[in-house]
Amino acid sequence: MLSRKEAIVLTDAQLADASGELVASADVEAVAPKSSVLSKSTLKRFAVNVASLFSIHVANMLLPLLTVPYVVRIIGPERLGLLNFSQAFVAYFTLLINYGFDMAAVRTIAANRTNQDVTNRVFSEVVVGKALLWVLSTIIFGFISYFVPDFRAHLWLHICTYIGCLGIVFFPVWLYQAMENLGRVALFNMITKVLVMLTVFIFIRQPNDYIYQNLSLSLSQVALSFIAFFVAVKRFNITFAWPGLTNMLIRFRNDSTLFFTSVVATIYAGSNVFLLGIFSTPYNVGIFSAGTRIVGIAQAFVSLALNQAFFPIVASAFGESEEKGLTVVRTIFFPVIVLMMLISLGLWLIAPVFISLFYGAKFDDAVVVLRIVSLLPITLGLNNLFGVHTMLSLRMDKAFFRISAIGSIISLSLNALLIQRFGPAGVAASWVTTEAFVTFSFYAYLRYKGIQVVKLAYLQDAIAFSRNRLAVLFKQ
Repeated sequence: MLSRKEAIVLTDAQLADASGELVASADVEAVAPKSSVLSKSTLKRFAVNVASLFSIHVANMLLPLLTVPYVVRIIGPERLGLLNFSQAFVAYFTLLINYGFDMAAVRTIAANRTNQDVTNRVFSEVVVGKALLWVLSTIIFGFISYFVPDFRAHLWLHICTYIGCLGIVFFPVWLYQAMENLGRVALFNMITKVLVMLTVFIFIRQPNDYIYQNLSLSLSQVALSFIAFFVAVKRFNITFAWPGLTNMLIRFRNDSTLFFTSVVATIYAGSNVFLLGIFSTPYNVGIFSAGTRIVGIAQAFVSLALNQAFFPIVASAFGESEEKGLTVVRTIFFPVIVLMMLISLGLWLIAPVFISLFYGAKFDDAVVVLRIVSLLPITLGLNNLFGVHTMLSLRMDKAFFRISAIGSIISLSLNALLIQRFGPAGVAASWVTTEAFVTFSFYAYLRYKGIQVVKLAYLQDAIAFSRNRLAVLFKQ
């Protein structure tokens, strides 16, 4: 996850020692002028990075979505369920390979952006760390896929999906993010996704061709990763140096909290398809996947584009002072929540039309799923503001982990109760309920610590903030 960047160069171990000890007063206003945090150049940089990241993740989901009406009418709900189950299975290996490297690397590099030695060191450690974990993941993947009968039955499908993990090793989006230079990644991503879309229309002609869907996605991920990798090395003057064993052990140790936090978050937010595939049928997986597909685009904006573009700004503000960081979070609160409410309402309203248009009559059961999960943008927006941008920026990592762990237990318990009886609708309800619990717990913990993120006094600043960003976006 994301956390505070210091104004001076500190080791990750020193940063970790500060966890949970920084507490802001609920009644203290920012001392520094707000313009120093939300300057014109900052607004422009934020807008460009939001647009770039949003285009990356929308391309990842929207361009494949354009092929849905063609593909699902050929392969049907069951094979669509198999495709998404395979992706959910491989997602665990993606989680292992990423470890906590991406978020920790952004934290360190963004805090020391002008220090080339730090950038080179972190880059080398992250790439080597991911490569080592990819080797471990490949061994585990091969064992499960070959020796477990249910997985071996679809061995080639899982292999086609797993190929994309190689791209995870070399995709340095975290470096572009830390340097606030995401335009090139967006362009590369758009080109590769267009090529994927074309290959889908060319190669998927009959039901048994369904595995080419995941294969094309995997190959595009690998191609994008290598292009972005070599451009980053040249663009940011990276000098690779093989890190010593001691440095790698320190890296794994310091990023372990972020890794385990990601694990528990994945259990309650990312395991729904996998659990549904294990305890239900491929048809139900297909229905759930259809109902949640468009919500994934909203998630991309909230959890990925907005967070990754906003994080360097809020981290820089926290690096100057705690109050400056809180000022930024309080200012962004109102526009983000209003936007998320509008997205949720829009998803609820378009559910029947979207499912009918993109998936057809065979997927009518997915309308209920989509309307349930249409609440997720609101909970995700609040979750990220309270948790990622406030708790983790204040080094409340342990509390964040505990709340996420409790959320995982609740999610597993609800899924165990609801999958057999309600199928995909039950899983959707479990997901929304868990996210709501975690969000409320984050807010309650902050209030317990005397930190008030929601302040009406910042409403006027929020309106001005939104106008400035819209003006910057329309000038691009």
